[in-house]
Amino acid sequence: MHRLPLSFALLTYCGYWRPAKWPHTSLKYRLYNVYSVFMILLLYFFTFCSCVDSFTSKNLEAMTDKFSLCVSVVGVCLKVANLFVRRGKIINVMNMLLNENCIARDDQEERIQRKNDDYARFSFLQYSVVDYTYAAHDHLAMNYCLQVCYRKLAIYCEILNESAVFFATVGQYKKLISVRELPVSDWMPYDLSSQKVYTISLVYQTVGLLICANTSVANETLIAGLMIQVGTQFEIFCHRARNLSFSLTSARRNTMSNEEFKIRCNKIIGNLIRHHYEIYEFAKTVNSVFQYMIFLQFCISSIVLCLSVYQFSKVDPFSMNFLWSGFYLCCMLMQVYLYCWFGNEVTLKSNKVRDAIYDMDWTMLPTDVMKSLLLILIRTDRPVKMTSGHVVVLSSQSFVSVSTISMLLTSKL
Repeated sequence: MHRLPLSFALLTYCGYWRPAKWPHTSLKYRLYNVYSVFMILLLYFFTFCSCVDSFTSKNLEAMTDKFSLCVSVVGVCLKVANLFVRRGKIINVMNMLLNENCIARDDQEERIQRKNDDYARFSFLQYSVVDYTYAAHDHLAMNYCLQVCYRKLAIYCEILNESAVFFATVGQYKKLISVRELPVSDWMPYDLSSQKVYTISLVYQTVGLLICANTSVANETLIAGLMIQVGTQFEIFCHRARNLSFSLTSARRNTMSNEEFKIRCNKIIGNLIRHHYEIYEFAKTVNSVFQYMIFLQFCISSIVLCLSVYQFSKVDPFSMNFLWSGFYLCCMLMQVYLYCWFGNEVTLKSNKVRDAIYDMDWTMLPTDVMKSLLLILIRTDRPVKMTSGHVVVLSSQSFVSVSTISMLLTSKL
């Protein structure tokens, strides 16, 4: 896709996103459909084995360990299903960013884009995730920003997720082989007594866990990236609102008649109002497409947080399993933190629209323009709020609440 390309690239490599630009009659289109079916079967069989093994475990410690991973794998399956079911809506969401009003028009707006890129770098260093937001006229500048900034998005998330996979699989190969166990699910619908069959199963579960990690990274960075896109559009709108008086003055200076000025004035204020409306529609669409997946992640992370803290009290702190549990817990916390932090940023930036309109020089505005701006001010009384299944509003307070509740539940175990 033209935006967030690395998220879509990860999904494409995993077999869960066919590029939209491929023609239906092409050979690669048909081959990719076969590849998608194969990868879906691989993922769902992997999930089935994990679920059966976790529910048939007789040891409580082993069951909690396996169940904490099982819920995440089930979550990945549901996220993949959501991608296929809502594929058309996701494509429409991405195309909304190609509207004329969403494209940067001057150097200041391009600086807003670069500022978000710098913010992205800082957020990565805080184990957060950032979005590459670009809307410049120069396609070379777009590609440059993409390579410098958005690549870090995938890299930092990949490092954390792949580290967790490494400590769960490769890091414990010696121990697993010695006791002839598998990293995720000891239950398989066939006999594992053969060394060849056991080795194939070991590699299969390692690959399956890698696919789950990459799919999760792609999904979380996609959602967080779209939230930052919303925030960036609000910043661009605020910039245009503050410069509205200057734009109207320039239009007056460059027109010869009142009738021509009125036409240009209506066009300028009309574009501003449409941009404001398009931002709200974009945020609403993003929220409707992903809200239930965000709610699912909240539930999964809460369960994993409880079980992981319980596991920490039972596992040797110098063992590889302790490192795996720690990295896995960090992955779950990071995913919820991303949603809450960037959802909170969207709300804060939508509140700045009111301040931007008040900062304008109202004395230079025509009466009809003032009336139009009053309508925008009325709309700003209801800021944009990203939600998790209409239950939880994504904010920094929500993250604290989820973490606190999980800790309280853990203390009662």
